[in-house]
Amino acid sequence: MSLGQIYKRTKGVILSPLAHWWEGQRDRHLAMLGTLSFLGFSLVMWSVVFFFFLDGAMDPELADIVQLTWIGLMVGITLLIFAAPEFFHYHAQWSVLMGVLESTSRADLGRQRKEAEEAAALLGTVWTARLSVHFIEHGLIRARDMPEGADRGVPEDFFIQWWVTEDSRLSRWFSIEGLRSPRINRSLGLLGFVTAALEFCNMAFGLVRNENGDRVNTLNIWDWLNGVEIDSTPAPYFDDLSGWAVMILASLLFWATFPASGERDTPEDEEE
Repeated sequence: MSLGQIYKRTKGVILSPLAHWWEGQRDRHLAMLGTLSFLGFSLVMWSVVFFFFLDGAMDPELADIVQLTWIGLMVGITLLIFAAPEFFHYHAQWSVLMGVLESTSRADLGRQRKEAEEAAALLGTVWTARLSVHFIEHGLIRARDMPEGADRGVPEDFFIQWWVTEDSRLSRWFSIEGLRSPRINRSLGLLGFVTAALEFCNMAFGLVRNENGDRVNTLNIWDWLNGVEIDSTPAPYFDDLSGWAVMILASLLFWATFPASGERDTPEDEEE
């Protein structure tokens, strides 16, 4: 059952406010479904590693996270069942639409017009506006024939831009072709965000067990790396400079995956 069908079936019942909110986020469905699918896959893979490779269910030192891992496994499977099929469907439509937007042949655009319009309608108003502007530029429709509410300026959504960008700040800092891949850029961004969030939780609430076995101590990263015997302090503890360095660098990595401003220099501009 698709999320759209769930929305229709839940009108008037207790889930209708959530379903109505979801329908109102149509412009962000592709990015949100991709994020949920990635989260579900990560939770399932962690559960596999934990139970089969770390033997976590039998290790007394890992007993306090067994229950959380089981919960994560159930959540991950649920996300994969509901979000992953929808994501692949949306991604297929997005691929069709991107192919049309990259085409400059009026004949090809005419043949693919209906398919592209259906894909844009599924993906949301941002994509409908972009497609309309593309058709106007190549003479398939007139400006006055644009769908109602579509703006010639093409509305932008920062979350969508980050999800599909091929021109991040990081890709401009380092001339590595792989950094222009949206998939690699998203992965680096999520890595930076998760690392920064975990380090903040480590300093504010503690991620390390104390003498009583409670996870309320802050790990001193520098001491831990240098093998110092006392490597944790009761949380909250914000005096660990190495912890701040990790959180700042991770936050910088996340920020660097945002779309860069201005036009990217061409090879000719760089030579000049």
